[in-house]
Amino acid sequence: MNTFYTILSVPIRPEIDEKLSVGLLLVSGNDLYYHVSENKLNIVKKLVNINSYKIIQDSLKHISKSRKHEAPVDSKKQLKFSSKSEKFNSSYIDYLSRYNNNLLSVSSPKPIDVKASQDLFNKLYLKFVDEAGVVSGTAQKAIHHFEIFKKKYLPTVKEYFNIEKEISSSDYPDLLMPVKIDLMGKNKIEVFAQTVDMDKNLRSVQLDISDLLLVQKAIPKAKQFLISQEPDKKNIENHTVWNNIRKYKELEYLDVSEVEKINEYAIEHGVVPLLQE
Repeated sequence: MNTFYTILSVPIRPEIDEKLSVGLLLVSGNDLYYHVSENKLNIVKKLVNINSYKIIQDSLKHISKSRKHEAPVDSKKQLKFSSKSEKFNSSYIDYLSRYNNNLLSVSSPKPIDVKASQDLFNKLYLKFVDEAGVVSGTAQKAIHHFEIFKKKYLPTVKEYFNIEKEISSSDYPDLLMPVKIDLMGKNKIEVFAQTVDMDKNLRSVQLDISDLLLVQKAIPKAKQFLISQEPDKKNIENHTVWNNIRKYKELEYLDVSEVEKINEYAIEHGVVPLLQE
């Protein structure tokens, strides 16, 4: 079976052939796997002008719509296509790699002597595109963005927040029990940001949200950000909680991909760490 993959990249500094990989195609006979990294696109958005970014997005959408798909393997951008058209073959990929608008680069097809599968796609995606997120064929998030949030984002906001510290009744008498918070700052009011992993078991999700509600009750004027991401829709109970919490006006919901908004708030409102260290 003819199996090959190709990497989608955006040239960053053409003069030295520097590129940023943003997506991956894996083709094997009748099947095609495709996924684009939202993380990488967010970086690209900061490096190119608006018009160029729109062209890149349009090019990616064109690829995803080039064949009629029967059923997505995930609710995001990764699709498994039918074989009603033979358009996605190595010749067509070669054509895409040669004919581009200098904003999106498509590598020449790389043949691989293995049958395509979701597991193979994930491994290639991790290696060549983005270690921050691979979507599995069962629509589970194999690698959470929370790992990247904690390892790469948290250290960048020390100027504004205490990171992963605990507050208790000794700090706020109305706080019934100690609560550990990802980010704690203050301006005229306290500012908190907390992650809640909606893909955990329901009891864990409930406990995490209860912590936020305890803080809200003890410090009602505090600004609170709840950072999360949409859970698997098949997990009906968790998905219902996720929908409800997004509508709860006392907490500002942010998808984990939108955490830069916390930086913007901190800068605009002069936030500094809540606790002296």
